[in-house]
Amino acid sequence: MTFEDESKHDSENNQNELNDEPKDNKNNDVVANEELENFKELNDEKPINKFTNMDNHNDKHKDKHNIKPKDKNKGKNKNSKSLVYLFIVIIVIAILLTSSLYFVNLLGSEEEDANIALIDFDGVLYLDTPQDDLFTEYPPDVYDYIDWLDEAENNPDIKGVIIKINSPGGSSIASTKLAKKIKEVSQTKPTIAYIEAVGASAAYSAASSTGYIVSEKEAIVGSIGVRMDILHYYGLMEKIGVNSTIIKGGEYKDIASPYRPMTEEEHAMLQRMVNNSYVEFVSQVAEDRNMTYEQADNLAQGKVYDGRDALTLGLVDENGDFDQAINILAKRTNLSIDEVSIKTYSKEDTRASTLFGFSSKEAFYYIGKGIGSEMSRSFSQEMYENSNNYELIQ
Repeated sequence: MTFEDESKHDSENNQNELNDEPKDNKNNDVVANEELENFKELNDEKPINKFTNMDNHNDKHKDKHNIKPKDKNKGKNKNSKSLVYLFIVIIVIAILLTSSLYFVNLLGSEEEDANIALIDFDGVLYLDTPQDDLFTEYPPDVYDYIDWLDEAENNPDIKGVIIKINSPGGSSIASTKLAKKIKEVSQTKPTIAYIEAVGASAAYSAASSTGYIVSEKEAIVGSIGVRMDILHYYGLMEKIGVNSTIIKGGEYKDIASPYRPMTEEEHAMLQRMVNNSYVEFVSQVAEDRNMTYEQADNLAQGKVYDGRDALTLGLVDENGDFDQAINILAKRTNLSIDEVSIKTYSKEDTRASTLFGFSSKEAFYYIGKGIGSEMSRSFSQEMYENSNNYELIQ
């Protein structure tokens, strides 16, 4: 029986593996030499920059793991898109709310079945005011009032009209147009005026056109007259050394110019215009209040009265409050006080289809174009009530 020494075989195998290692080292040396030569060639072509090499190494590392650099604007773009979506949602909600309010107003007016129209003359009576915009709501003008009077006149459910007045007056032309329309309505439906705080000048002209006036005892009534305001500042210009040159075609083309004194002939020309307007005003009051021209002229002259004196002088028919005025109108329309239902006319009613002061069409136009580019138009209409510094004022 023969026994082989296994440990001897193991030592021989290990010795063979050790003998093979130098061969591998030679191969490795060859590869290393090739890499060194390639590296030298690269160095000959481009200077060594350890920072660049580090960056290249990092880029290779990122590419190896498919890592892309972060986009710093990505978050900003997401925020911008979110704001746009939010703005669109707000606009849609606003349109839905506006539409719902409009239909609620329609349903409410049908359920109430109003039979008395209330039109509020509050503030200066302007001939024309700018269209409301996003940031500014302008007061009603005479054309708004005429539209409301037309609607009340043509509405078969409306049995009577009451005009509530808190106005110091306004444009002479606006007064004439308004008085004419009120007199037309008063001939078809009972119409009365209620002067609460002040009903003067052009506002009193409107009140007298109704045929019956109720005023508070402390209200200011009258100021029947006409004036023309002309501003001159040529004296100030001389003091500060400012000159102006007017080039005109026509001798009187610069009449009422603020840059020079007015001539006597020019003053007489404008005075005739004021006198003619004054005669028309006094004649209207005399006709409406059943007076002679002389009686009305004596009460006019721009004089003001309280409600008590106005009643004594025949400028109003009764002293009382709003409830008393409603009672009088109810009797004239053959309605009991319990049957009275009042519909108040305002810009919100006539422009219920608007969005923030714009019509639906205008709203989307301005949103698309850019609201900021259109805002300058609003500022260009500033001081619209003084657009003509020599307009006749009642």
